[in-house]
Amino acid sequence: MLIKLEKTMKKSIVLFLLVLTLATVFTSCTKDDSGPVDMNYIEGKWIFNKSTATSSGFTIPYSTDYFKNEDGCNKDYIELIAGGVAKYGNYSLNCVFEGKEGTWTQSGNTITISVSGTSFNGTFNVASLSATELLLKIDGTYAGNSGTFNLYFTK
Repeated sequence: MLIKLEKTMKKSIVLFLLVLTLATVFTSCTKDDSGPVDMNYIEGKWIFNKSTATSSGFTIPYSTDYFKNEDGCNKDYIELIAGGVAKYGNYSLNCVFEGKEGTWTQSGNTITISVSGTSFNGTFNVASLSATELLLKIDGTYAGNSGTFNLYFTK
């Protein structure tokens, strides 16, 4: 019981730090520093895989897996649908599902996603995209340090 409580507390602390980081980073500008990306694969259901942060040449993994995915549950996702509809799926403790719907737009290698009531809002640089993998990057400043937040997805 104590181990499960420690795991839940650790997850809550990491979630708080990520939300704090995302809130700060989402208010910052993004830049398109990658070359052209074939955006033909952008539509679809993208499963959160992992996240990292890069600052001053160092990459810091938040965890080997995207930490919000609950053990034994389906994986959290963002689904980008033709016509600008974005669906966000989140599985919390005991595999309770919460779905939210919002919008998304694309301009070159940049996508803007807005799903109210979630921490998944902002403008993202599509750094890498294939039929099965997506890497979104957000450049910004947190606590006076500039860096990049990287979100990895699979189909």
